[in-house]
Amino acid sequence: MCSNDRLLRNCYRFVLFWTFLASATCSSGVIAAANSTETSIAGYGFEVMMAKLDYLQYKLHEMEIGQKERDEEFSEKLNKVEDSIDTHSRKILAQQTACANHEKMRKEISQLTQKLNQSDAQILNSLRAPRNKGPFKSCKDAPANVSGVYSIRLSEHAFSFEAFCEQNSFGGGWLVMQYRFNGSLDFYRNWTEYRDGFGSLDQEFWIGLERLYQLTSQGGYELLVELKAFNGSYAYAHYDEFQIGSESEQYPLKKLGTYSGTATDALASTHKVRLSVVNCAIIAVSYLKSIYNLRLGERLMSQYHE
Repeated sequence: MCSNDRLLRNCYRFVLFWTFLASATCSSGVIAAANSTETSIAGYGFEVMMAKLDYLQYKLHEMEIGQKERDEEFSEKLNKVEDSIDTHSRKILAQQTACANHEKMRKEISQLTQKLNQSDAQILNSLRAPRNKGPFKSCKDAPANVSGVYSIRLSEHAFSFEAFCEQNSFGGGWLVMQYRFNGSLDFYRNWTEYRDGFGSLDQEFWIGLERLYQLTSQGGYELLVELKAFNGSYAYAHYDEFQIGSESEQYPLKKLGTYSGTATDALASTHKVRLSVVNCAIIAVSYLKSIYNLRLGERLMSQYHE
């Protein structure tokens, strides 16, 4: 198309220009396209990042809710554990208190056991004692075969008094007027004491001259004196009649019946002797003058069952 060199050079320049223009045009288009692509990529990345942030916020909120629920559950369990510890602590304290009380109770039981052992004899005596204690007119009316303390009233208008009735020896029905067995009671007494009596019915005693007078003046009485030595030997003296006078008469021995027995008849010499402050116990102790180291018991029995 260009026949000469000038035309060829011009054509060449024209081609280069259009080539450059096309190249420039293409480069500008590429740059614009690249910018658009980068913008699109940046927007997508932002959206992805925001989505991830939203997801993280959701998970964080979910974790907070879960942690709160776990905290509440833990707090509830902790309260239960504390309550359980308090309950067990109270139980332990109660058991410790119970153990202390048990130890105290064991000591008290031990003391009570000792007291019960000491009172066994008293309980047995109480169980064996007769239920009917009187009053009775004489020991003959008291329950048979059960010796013990009974209430005696000589008449309906008389005052009752307590006396020891021996219901086993010599057929029973004997009222014990004196009992000595270990010398623990002092028999060196004045007139008033021998008149009224002294000692205790469950130990050594003397019933009293006035009581003897009241008894023997009511009817015929027998006298039985029993003596038992500490070595086990035994003797007795029995008189089928016995009576003493009143205080105004100085309690003389008015009647003394026929003697029988294995002991010395030491009362025969005292018949019709008036008692004084010095010899008022002559009936009670005259046997001791001739028999050494004996336990003395004197008993009266009404001859008639009234």
